[in-house]
Amino acid sequence: MMKVGEIFLPEDKDFRQFKLDCTTDQGWTVCYDKASCRVSTKQNSLSPFNVLRVQSEFSGISAELLYDVIHDSAFRSTWDTAMLEGYEICCVLPNSDIGYYSIKSPAPFKNRDFVTQRYWLDFGRNSEKYIINHSVNHLRELPRKNFVRGISYLTGYLIVPSGPSSSTFYYMTQSDPGGSLPSWFVNKLSKVLAPKLMKRLGKACTKYDSWKAKNQPAHKPWLYPEQMTIARYIPSEIGIFDVNETLTASANTGEATVGENTVEIDNFVKDD
Repeated sequence: MMKVGEIFLPEDKDFRQFKLDCTTDQGWTVCYDKASCRVSTKQNSLSPFNVLRVQSEFSGISAELLYDVIHDSAFRSTWDTAMLEGYEICCVLPNSDIGYYSIKSPAPFKNRDFVTQRYWLDFGRNSEKYIINHSVNHLRELPRKNFVRGISYLTGYLIVPSGPSSSTFYYMTQSDPGGSLPSWFVNKLSKVLAPKLMKRLGKACTKYDSWKAKNQPAHKPWLYPEQMTIARYIPSEIGIFDVNETLTASANTGEATVGENTVEIDNFVKDD
């Protein structure tokens, strides 16, 4: 599989391995399981933060629709309330790009951002679909002031059709948000934010077709790579990614002392 900092050229077997990781329960601990949403965590050797896996059942939402919604960055800004900014930097392959993504954090935590190589694969109608990423160091997107640069060791989505108009959605992330987040906050992310985000995603899917009809309805470069207009990536613009240096640079944020009763995390991601 891929390594942080390295440009990766994925093969079918890499996507199959991701599916195995998403669908195998051995080693996982369930921390939330209700309302068609199941959240599990697993320890790992790369980060002090557990691997997080979310499985959600979407009735009335096809795999094709869900795949479009996850991919469409222009539409994402209409429903992803955590997103501050997101855009593609360059194209690596017809099914891979490098992009920037920044997210809000509830006060007083610092906002986070990520630079990742993303790669995707669609096995066709009524078949599974994948979107996976890992962190790289693009020299045009160096760490920004007032942001903590996070690390995605492996983050991805797997969409499996469960019927003509229903699907099972998996989200799995092995990452380190950097800084010095307290353990209670990480636990809340699993038990509170993940289920709320699934609700928002489901509601976004019901609005996508009408939105897309008014916003470049034929433009879907994730399905039609000939529509990709971003520049090709230049190897010399990919710098060395030093995990320790990245984490050390943001270690003294003062976040570890933040008390749970001082943060309104339950209202940070609204599910209305």
